[in-house]
Amino acid sequence: MLILFSGLCGCGNTTAPATVAPGNAAVSTEDTKQLFEKSCSVCHPISRIEQYSGKDPWKDIVDRMIVKHGAKVSAEDAGRIVAYLDKTYLRK
Repeated sequence: MLILFSGLCGCGNTTAPATVAPGNAAVSTEDTKQLFEKSCSVCHPISRIEQYSGKDPWKDIVDRMIVKHGAKVSAEDAGRIVAYLDKTYLRK
């Protein structure tokens, strides 16, 4: 599970923000989907993320990828990705 999002836009960079900021509602869903696909596919095939069945909230997973794995994504973009994941891939 720790490697699920280990590359939200690049692995190993420790200069990424440490937390996820709220998403911007003015940004289209299609733009956010493209951001998600571009960011996450750096280290993960999108099908792996789409099929993930863990129970952790997406925000926790994305935060972990930023903090522990150095994912290079801004806090604003991370918030948009979390909002997209929350809407598209509901946690059970």
